[in-house]
Amino acid sequence: MTDPIRPPTGSAGYQAGSSAQGAQAIGLRRRTARYVYLSQALALVLAGYLLFDRTFAWIHVPGTPIFIGEVVLAFGLYVAWRSKEARRFIRLSPPMQALVLFMAFGAVLTVIGTMSHNPQEAVRDAAIWYYGLFAVVIGALAMAWEPAYGFFLRSYTRIIPVFLVIGTIRLLTANTDNGIFVPDSEVLITSHKPGNLGVQAVMLIAFLLLVVAPELERRDKVRNLAYTVGGLLLLGLAGTQNRGVMVAGFVALFIVYLAGRASRPIMGYVLVVVVASLILAFSFNIRFDLERREVSVDQLFSNLISLDFNADPDGTNEDDGTIAWRIKLWSLVMEDTLSADRFLSGFGFGPNLAGEYGFVAGGVAGPELRNPHNSHLSVVARMGVLGAALWIGLWTFWFRHLWKARKRFQLVAEDQRSGFLAWCMVAAITMLINGIFDPSLEGPQAAIWLWCIYGLGAFVAAEGNIVRWRQQAPAWARARRAS
Repeated sequence: MTDPIRPPTGSAGYQAGSSAQGAQAIGLRRRTARYVYLSQALALVLAGYLLFDRTFAWIHVPGTPIFIGEVVLAFGLYVAWRSKEARRFIRLSPPMQALVLFMAFGAVLTVIGTMSHNPQEAVRDAAIWYYGLFAVVIGALAMAWEPAYGFFLRSYTRIIPVFLVIGTIRLLTANTDNGIFVPDSEVLITSHKPGNLGVQAVMLIAFLLLVVAPELERRDKVRNLAYTVGGLLLLGLAGTQNRGVMVAGFVALFIVYLAGRASRPIMGYVLVVVVASLILAFSFNIRFDLERREVSVDQLFSNLISLDFNADPDGTNEDDGTIAWRIKLWSLVMEDTLSADRFLSGFGFGPNLAGEYGFVAGGVAGPELRNPHNSHLSVVARMGVLGAALWIGLWTFWFRHLWKARKRFQLVAEDQRSGFLAWCMVAAITMLINGIFDPSLEGPQAAIWLWCIYGLGAFVAAEGNIVRWRQQAPAWARARRAS
């Protein structure tokens, strides 16, 4: 069988030293260079969003609405198109086919929106679907270049201790007015959503317990335990500022406990340390005043109590008031969306949904709010019942596909890939739950992470489908079989 990567040296015109063979070698080096540059660019933006959130997201071409995420996306689409692996990846993966349908419908509504509303605002609102292109980019990259999967795992593992330190500092200084702004913007360099920090802390803990812990030697388990405790403490700090991440954290960590049998002893040690830390913090009345709420054990339990959605419906205190205006906005948007003229395709992209009802984020003096402050409701409102069905369908396909592939990997003792797929599902669940309480999936700092996980998870899951993988394997896998 002919190797699809190396030139057929025995054929006419491909003898060693021939011009044809030299051209093949140059082409291979150029392709590899593109894959390396794209991997590094994706790692850079993911690290930037992880560590600096909105501050990093607002880096842009001066005087234009072209942000760093969109620049990397354009480069990624170019590399994916040149590699010719994107179509093979989509054919191989049912979840990717469902995502393409969702994005195609969103693209049609966006084109319509640019004709009837401000084009820039229509494209801005369309982020709920077009960031899904990152799933295509990262999946095509992994199909075209074998080291990509390992590169992203190593990069994430290495940044964990950095995130624990910088994330804690960013949380304690979040949104404080120090008078320093991102160039050509009104965004403070301290701008960081505590909810995003909490979500990333949950993802970190799940990664350590599901992917890293099962393969560690005894000496490394102490360090892994320390990182896990640090992640839980950061989650607790974020939980004092954001209720949504508390709900997401509880659900995700319960799933981690069920899925991570090999790491349950570590979970026991971690729980003891965290409970002891909470008792000490409560006993010594440790508290810090932040911009919105204080960091304290009292505030943590206050947030838990306010999750019943019934306390103080008139919003006379800050904890319950934020719930009250959200529910009111959600009700108004849903009532109009489900009317006869908007039932199938919603409001479309371009209208300021929250502005139509006189809402801003959190109060009269809050920042501009264009959407219903709930990413899933944004899909329903912008894309109607048809868009909502596609949204539910793509996640159903994805979770089902990853679950089945994880079982197959377990049967052949592929523990790392099995653990990675479990982590992908936990990470997605965490972000999807947080998206109920916050429009996080419409911003690049959460959405690009989510769709990269979607794409890389779909790629690894495709390997679990052995028959189709052999029929439509990526170039490097076909080359390995031929050698």
